[in-house]
Amino acid sequence: MSLSVPSRVHALPVLAVVMLGLIVFLPLPAHAAEQRLMGDVVVGSHAVEQNVSTGFGDVVVRGQVENDVHSGFGNVLVNGKVGRDVDAGFGGVKIEGPVDGDVHAEFGDVYVNAPVGGEVDVGRGDVTLGPKAAISGDLKCESGEITGNEAAVKGHIMARGMTFDYDEADGPDILGFVGWFFAALAFAACTVLAAVIAPRPLAAAARRAEESPGRSFVYGLVSLPAFFLLCVVLAVTIVGIPLLLLLAPAYLALLFCGALVAAFFLGTRVLMVTGRYRVGNAPAAVVGAVILAATALIPVLGDLLLYALSLLGTGAVILALFSRRPRPTHYSYEDYVRDRSEG
Repeated sequence: MSLSVPSRVHALPVLAVVMLGLIVFLPLPAHAAEQRLMGDVVVGSHAVEQNVSTGFGDVVVRGQVENDVHSGFGNVLVNGKVGRDVDAGFGGVKIEGPVDGDVHAEFGDVYVNAPVGGEVDVGRGDVTLGPKAAISGDLKCESGEITGNEAAVKGHIMARGMTFDYDEADGPDILGFVGWFFAALAFAACTVLAAVIAPRPLAAAARRAEESPGRSFVYGLVSLPAFFLLCVVLAVTIVGIPLLLLLAPAYLALLFCGALVAAFFLGTRVLMVTGRYRVGNAPAAVVGAVILAATALIPVLGDLLLYALSLLGTGAVILALFSRRPRPTHYSYEDYVRDRSEG
């Protein structure tokens, strides 16, 4: 009696289990306490450090850091002094002590109540300016609200690409909308190009997004921590460093392909609802790209919707890559619609 081995293995859940095991059992690297891959970092009130960084953990600076402070996944609190920049990838930033350089937070709220020598740049989050805030450069907030002592900003305050000069020397700047238009145009061109030169894989991934939207979104969402954790694992091994240099652009390409799939999926749905699905792949790509780009103009919720759709497309790409369902060589838009109607 022989045991049969399944011909298809869901690789991503297996990878997630492996990653979880690495999180639990991987020992911390033998670096100095102020530079580590995992864990919180605290700089004491009388301590002086050159650089402070952690991949997964919070950073608290009560003493002095002569150069940069960085946290990949965690919050940053500055009560002491930082000689250069403060950067947080996924986490909030609270500045209660002087920072000579810039303050950057990609996903998280920022509170400033001390002098900042450079600019404050916030990707997705709110900005609060305390009574002791003093920002020498610009204040940029791509998404969220700016509240508090706005007079503390000596440069320009830019929100969602619009520049407001509070000394009324200049009027509003429309370059943000112009930049969005050209970015949307370039994205639409890329979507049309993918629909023309690779209709089969694009339609296959779009079909996955339609058949299993929840599963596609979960796969896309899981790919984010899996990618960052894999980067950490490769970074602690000398042999894995060359692979790390290839992994980052490969994952960015995967995310971009996910956005293209999401745009094509939206375009096909709209054209099917309007009864104009026979016009072809290129018009569907244009319609979907415009819709996806337009979500960036919706305040607050638009960014969340854009990320969710992109992750949906990324997960659909992953599912399509692991699928072995045969497809005809020339898989057109009409074939996709026919397959959908046949279930």
